[in-house]
This record gives sequence, structure tokens and C-alpha cells, in this order.
Amino acid sequence: MSQVINSKEIKELFSQSGDVLVRPIHINHKNNIIISVFCVDGLVNSDLLDQTILRPISLDQGLKACMDEKSVLNYLLEGAAYHAFASETNDYELVLKGVMSGMAALLFDQEKKALLFDVRTFDKRSISEPSDEGVMKGAKDAFIEVMRTNTALIRRRIRSEYLVMEQMSVGKVSKTDLSIAYLSNVADMNTVNKLKDSLKNIDIDSISTPSFVEEFIVDNKKSIFPQAMYTQRPDRCCSNISDGRIGLIVDGIPFVYLLPCQLPMLMQSSDDYANNYIISSSLRIIRYLAMIGTILLPAFYIAVTTFQNQMLPVQLALSIQKAKLGVPFSSAIEVLGLLLAFEILIESGLRLPKTVGTAMSILGGLVVGQAAVSAQLVSPAVVVIVALSGIAGFTVPNQDLSSAIRIIRFGFAILASFAGFFGLMVGIILLVTHLCSLDNYGVAYLSPFVDIESMNHKDTLFRFPVKYFKMRPDGIADKNKRKQK
Repeated sequence: MSQVINSKEIKELFSQSGDVLVRPIHINHKNNIIISVFCVDGLVNSDLLDQTILRPISLDQGLKACMDEKSVLNYLLEGAAYHAFASETNDYELVLKGVMSGMAALLFDQEKKALLFDVRTFDKRSISEPSDEGVMKGAKDAFIEVMRTNTALIRRRIRSEYLVMEQMSVGKVSKTDLSIAYLSNVADMNTVNKLKDSLKNIDIDSISTPSFVEEFIVDNKKSIFPQAMYTQRPDRCCSNISDGRIGLIVDGIPFVYLLPCQLPMLMQSSDDYANNYIISSSLRIIRYLAMIGTILLPAFYIAVTTFQNQMLPVQLALSIQKAKLGVPFSSAIEVLGLLLAFEILIESGLRLPKTVGTAMSILGGLVVGQAAVSAQLVSPAVVVIVALSGIAGFTVPNQDLSSAIRIIRFGFAILASFAGFFGLMVGIILLVTHLCSLDNYGVAYLSPFVDIESMNHKDTLFRFPVKYFKMRPDGIADKNKRKQK
């Protein structure tokens, strides 16, 4: 098929598709001027198409006086069609992509051109409260699956002329739309260009799930730690864009990616900035302690009960030994078995309907756990350790980071099973070394923990009062670094 705009060839291309409409319209019978409407039923707003395009074409007497297609095209562009968003193009691929996205096209065969009208409409979910990032004090709206709605939510909060929304498409078959949002007077353009290059290099048929995007835009693909933060909250997204980060909005995905991403970002919650700074700092410290506890607690228990039980107080050691009487398994097998059972419970709760999933969690956590203790398959101390470790892991705000921590928890427990505290220290050294080696778009993953600039440490373990946030994060914004006098 030729790559020029021709209504007959387009009609033949979609001859087996009942939802694609290619309809001829006679403008001037005397001069035999015929144009064609090209659109997809279900993606266009039929009322808008009729009232702003088809009705003016059929009633406007000025069109009847046009002598050729070129004059008809110019007349429509000059205002005969009652539609603000009209564009002229001779790009065949652009016409196909626009119509498949929900636009309507008027095809001019002799001129080999088309007029595109944005009359898109389709069923979409209403803007509702975020399901994963709820706050007591703060906005209750969340991103949805429609990219243009998400860009509007960002524009509503950042009304700056420097806010740029660069649109691209990815996927040879799906041709998924995406937008890169950033402040041109703040963001590092080297980072912006690097992200655009990564997106242009995506050679895949379809962008159907978030991981299809994430795996192409991150630098360290072998790391289990998330290197692209996502958020459902427009206010959180806009706050990071104002700091100089870049937002990536993908059509069909109900959240926005933020880059560059560092570990402290993943440990921050929207509540941290909605509450008093003393309360927020206290909760953040608890969050970090819980993260350390969920990683080390099972491994510490294995090490201390298997290799170094003389480190425990006498009463505690006797209590643990008494609880283990009659249990045929070692501490390592008990802990690893319960950790695996805990993961199975989480997975089953996610896959089942909500009402059944809640019942399954109660049944597995209480009934089966108590029965296992009564049957002397596991000791009560191990149940307490694994339960505390699991609950502590749920305090991590980012689910991708929480999943990575759960895998690391297994690794530490296995190392402690073989080498006790020596294995535990080896695991800590390997983990810290790996985190220090990660680099995200030119910014250290552990930044600002590894920064020497004191201004970068005012929003890490502690959340300082807002009056101290005078500068944007060092290494993120390469210009216009001051954000508060």
C-alpha cells in the first residue's frame, strides 16, 4: 500500500473492520468535489462530530462555491468547521495514528492531505481518591488511565509557562501515547534528553504493563530495587516536578513516573508534609527502623539461636529453649518456612476477591498459625518474630521497595542459617555496596545520605520545617536552584 493519503486504499485496508467508518461526502456535485470522513465508531464523540464538522459542511453555502479541493480545505481551516482543534497534515502515519486514537479525519484525495479534528471520547474511570497513597490531610484526587486527563491535573497545579509537556508514542503496534513533563527553567536538560533517548530506543510491539516501560528507562536493570518512583497523587507529582524532577505520563497507566529516583524518596509519605514536622519526623524514623527490622530480625533470630545463643539473657534463652521442646525442626527451617508461608498468604490475599481474601488472611494467620504451634511444628517465638517482621515491612510506603525488601529478607535469613552473624555481616556489606553502586540518571541512589551539602539533609531521616526548604535538591536541578527566599 502506498504511503500517501487516499480514501479508497484506507477503506480497503479496513474493509473487514466494522467499527471503522470511511464515508464520502459530496461538496460540489457540479465540480465533482468529494471528500471522505475517516473515524472509528466508539472512539469519537458522534454529537460533536455531527454538530461541529458534518453539519457545517452540509449547510455552509460557501463550500458550494468552492471550485476545487484546495479551496475547500482552506475554507474549512479558516473557520467553516466549528471546531477549535483542527490541523492539516499530509503524513499518512500521523493520520492513521490520530484516527486510531479517536480523532476524525477529512480526507482530500487529490491534494493528498487530511484535516484532523480532535473529537475523542471514550468511557473512562472518574477521578477518585488514591487507593495506595491515601492521606488524612490533602487532596483526594488521583491519576486515571487517560493521559490527557492526567496532564490536565498537573497543569491545574503548575500554572507556569515553563511547564513543558512533550508528547511521544511508543510501541510498533499499540503506538501508546506518553508525555514527559518538566519545568524547562529548572530541570536538567541532560536528564531530559537521556530519558527521551531511552524512550525512543524502545523497540517493542505493545506497552501493556508498567514494567514494559520501567525496564527500558532504568539504568541498572539487574537490581531489584525500584529506580523509577511512581505516584497516584497529582500533588506529590507536581511537588517533585517543581523540584526539578521529570514526570513520565503513559496513556493507560493510572500513575506517573518520577525521575531521577533515590531511596529516601521511596521512604517518604504524603502524610509527612501534611502533618507537623515533629510528628512527621517521628513517623519517618519509625519507618526507617521498621525497614531495618524487617530485613534483619529473622536473620538475627536464626544467628543468635543457632550459633551464638550465649549472647541472649539467661531467662530469654531458657524461654526460647522451652518453647522449642518437641519441635522437630531447626530455627532456620522454622523461620524460612514461616516466611514462605507468609508470602503465600499475601499472594493468595491479592489474587482472591477482597471479601474472600480478608477471610483467607484471618484463617491463615490465626487458625493455621495457632494449629501449627499446638501441633509443635513451629515454636511460638518464631511465629512472633516472623509476624513482627511482616508487619514492619508493611510500613514501607512504596510497594516496589517493599517487595524488594521481602526478597532481601530471605537472602539474609539464608546467610544467617549457614554462617550466623558472620553471614549476616556479609549480607549487610553486600547490600550497602550494591546500594552505593546504583546511579540513577547521574544522581547517587543513596543521595542525599551520601552528600556533604548540609542543605540536602533537611528532608531525609528528619523532616525540617518548611522555612528551611529554600533550595532545590542538589544534583537534581542544574539551574534556578532557589525555590524560597
